Amino acid sequence: MAIVGHNGSGKSTLSKLMAGIDIPSRGAVLINEINTKDKSRVLNLRKTIGIVFQNPENQIVFEKVADDMAFGLKNLGVAPAEIDKRIAHITKLMKIEHFSDAFELSMGQKQRVTIAGVLAMQPECIIFDEPTAMLDPKGKKDIHNIIVDLHKQGLTIVYVTNVIDEVLSADRIIILSQGHIKYEFEKEALFDNVAKLKELGLETPIILDIIYRLKNQGITMAVKNYTIDALIETITRRMETPGGAIKIP
Repeated sequence: MAIVGHNGSGKSTLSKLMAGIDIPSRGAVLINEINTKDKSRVLNLRKTIGIVFQNPENQIVFEKVADDMAFGLKNLGVAPAEIDKRIAHITKLMKIEHFSDAFELSMGQKQRVTIAGVLAMQPECIIFDEPTAMLDPKGKKDIHNIIVDLHKQGLTIVYVTNVIDEVLSADRIIILSQGHIKYEFEKEALFDNVAKLKELGLETPIILDIIYRLKNQGITMAVKNYTIDALIETITRRMETPGGAIKIP
C-alpha cells in the first residue's frame, strides 16, 4: 500500500502511529488486534510490524553491522544461536555480508543495513517512511527494487513516498491531505484518478502523463503494468498489427 501526499499531510505521523512509536491521544490503533497503547504487548508489536525511516543514520546504533542487527533481536529475547543464524541469512539476502563498519558506509548502503536489521526481526509488515528521500538516483532505484522484491516474497509493505513514480509498484494507493484520507483506490484505477492527483497539486508518474496525452489525441493504450517498457511493448505490438499504425494529429 502506498501513502502519498504533500509535506505536512500527515504521512510520517500516520507511519509512527502504525508502528507504535507515537501513541494516539484519542481513538486507538490496532495492529493484528494489538492495541499500540498496551505497553505489555510492545514486544509482540515489534515482532509484527517494523519501520524504516528516511534517514538511516537515525536507526544505526552500533559501529559494526552485525552488532547493530543483533541489537533489536536481543531486545526481543532471541537466543544467541538464532541471532547468528538470522544475521547470516539476512546479510546474504540483502547482499551486505561484506559490510563491516556501518559508520563508513554510503547512505544507500546504510539504508540496506537498516532494512536488514528490521527484516531480521521477521515482522509481518514493514512501513517504509520515504526510505529513498536522502539517496542518489542509483540508491533510490536499488532500495525501491529491494522493497518490490520483499513484497513479491509475501511481506506486507506500507510505502510512504513523495516519489510519485514509486507509487506504481503498490496494489493500493492512499492520498492524504491535511491529516485525512482524501482518496483511496486500487492501482488498476490509478489512470482514472489522474485528475484527482492533479487536483491536489501532486505530480503524476511520467508513464501516466504519456498515456493521458495519447488518450487526449484519440489513442487508447491498454497497459497492464504502468512502466515505460510495458508501454513500448504495447505500442510495438500495435504497430506490428495490420492497420495498427498510430497517427497523431
